[in-house]
This record gives sequence, structure tokens and C-alpha cells, in this order.
Amino acid sequence: MSVYWWALRLIQSFEDHIVASILRRPGFHRAVGKIHKTINEKQYGRNPHEPLAPGEATADPNSSDRHQRFTKHFIDELKNQFRGKPTELPSERPKK
Repeated sequence: MSVYWWALRLIQSFEDHIVASILRRPGFHRAVGKIHKTINEKQYGRNPHEPLAPGEATADPNSSDRHQRFTKHFIDELKNQFRGKPTELPSERPKK
């Protein structure tokens, strides 16, 4: 048998070991589940049987005012950084 064939088999077995170890991890399956849930919600809308997230019942996610405020703040930050005057952060740490 060729040396290349043995090298290919070695690489393939190493790849199988890596894939198996990734598939054994519950964190991988949680991440895939979150991605699947996000895509499913984008395509078909939210599942009405799931409970609402905190603040979701009162907040309007389609509010254009929220997007406009964020855009204005983001542009102001970019302008300040371009001028060389980044926004001053408070020197004191937030209270817990």
C-alpha cells in the first residue's frame, strides 16, 4: 500500500475523532438548537406556546423610534471617534 493511502487514512481517522468529540458535547447541540430556533422564528414567526421573554410583552420590537435612536447614537459615536474625541466613560464603577 502507498504511503499516501496510509496518510489519508490517518487524517480521516483523526477527523472522525474530532467530529465524534464535538457531537458528544451538549453545548454544541444547544448552539445548533438556538440557531435552528432563530431561523425558524424568522421564517414562520414566533411559537405562540412559548412564554414571553422579560420586557417583551410591553416593548414594541417593530418600533422605528428605537432604531432611529440607535442609529443617531451610533453615528454620533463614529463622528466623535473620527474627530479624535471618543465619548468619556464614567470613571466610577456601576453599583451592584
